[in-house]
Amino acid sequence: MNNRSLAISAGVWCCGLWLSGWACIMQVKGVDFGVGTPPATNASSSSAKSADSLPNSGHPLKIMTFNAENLTAPAARVKLERYRWEIARTAHLERVADVIEAANPDVVNLLESTTAEAVELLVKILHEKGFTDYRGYHVDSSDTFTGFDVAVISKFPLDTVDGKTIRHFGTEEDHPYKGEFYSKDAGGTVRQRLAGISRHSLYYITIHGRKYGFLGLHLKAIPDDAPSNALRTHEAGIAQKIITEEILKRGYQPIVLGDLNDYDPDIPDRDEERSTQTNVLKMLKDYDSATQGDELVNVAEKIVRQADRYTNLWDRNENGVSDPGDVRTMIDHILLPRDLAPHITRAFIFHSSSVETSDHWPVVVEILLPMEN
Repeated sequence: MNNRSLAISAGVWCCGLWLSGWACIMQVKGVDFGVGTPPATNASSSSAKSADSLPNSGHPLKIMTFNAENLTAPAARVKLERYRWEIARTAHLERVADVIEAANPDVVNLLESTTAEAVELLVKILHEKGFTDYRGYHVDSSDTFTGFDVAVISKFPLDTVDGKTIRHFGTEEDHPYKGEFYSKDAGGTVRQRLAGISRHSLYYITIHGRKYGFLGLHLKAIPDDAPSNALRTHEAGIAQKIITEEILKRGYQPIVLGDLNDYDPDIPDRDEERSTQTNVLKMLKDYDSATQGDELVNVAEKIVRQADRYTNLWDRNENGVSDPGDVRTMIDHILLPRDLAPHITRAFIFHSSSVETSDHWPVVVEILLPMEN
């Protein structure tokens, strides 16, 4: 749809489902799902609050990034299948909803959603659980191999910018966020192509008067593979441009989060045998090389116990369970503006989520936003 939106209110047929008591809104390649009336900008008004309020000291905010591992609607046809049967896909949606219910974040950066319908159904489950302030937003990626997208579920309404609440810069669109990328094939032949970030989304949220631009990233996988590292480094350079040209120029502060598929050299994780072979995390934290020091901080530095710093499981024997010999590393991250670092009250990885739910564990950060003067 071009510059059009389709709003469907309670008790109608929408996106192939009969919806009752909530609405679906589709906007220019992006879809958001939630209650019929957008929630108030103060997300702490929810019946399920993100943290205990501390009077006169600040506004609590909880952010989560979660790779849900191929979240798929029951009847959807997708590029990669984790579950073939509808009953298994429905059970997966329920488990992901359980994780969100238990952690109760205000903003969920949701990776590996495959369709708008999957986000829609997840929000529906959350509403049934009583979390009616949640609203989901989805935009298609340009990853033609996996079809994985980066969506968001939020208690705060997303800001509408250029007519969109969430957007993705695809390689077929006319924008500056792509560039020539050179790689070698197995035979050693150098190949050239135009590459951006195939899996990402950009969305803006005003939270208690503060304006944040969230760049949700799912960068190229395999951190010990040279061609993959080269592409991931290229993607990090594109992310720097999006931060400076889109987020900062619009008067927002950047928050970069997601499955970055790389390690932070400044913060050792549980697995001391593996280290980064790139500058990806450094590039994202220090997106402006003209200024001194990093502009963003990794919330993982607030996780005191090194043994707790792991977000991903490599199931070596592919038996579907977490064994002692499996590899656990930290490749999912939340990077916040440096001025928020003193206001972080807690950061943790939600290891209560089962491997059956995902091969990733969510990263969660709790912040007490300072009161405006």
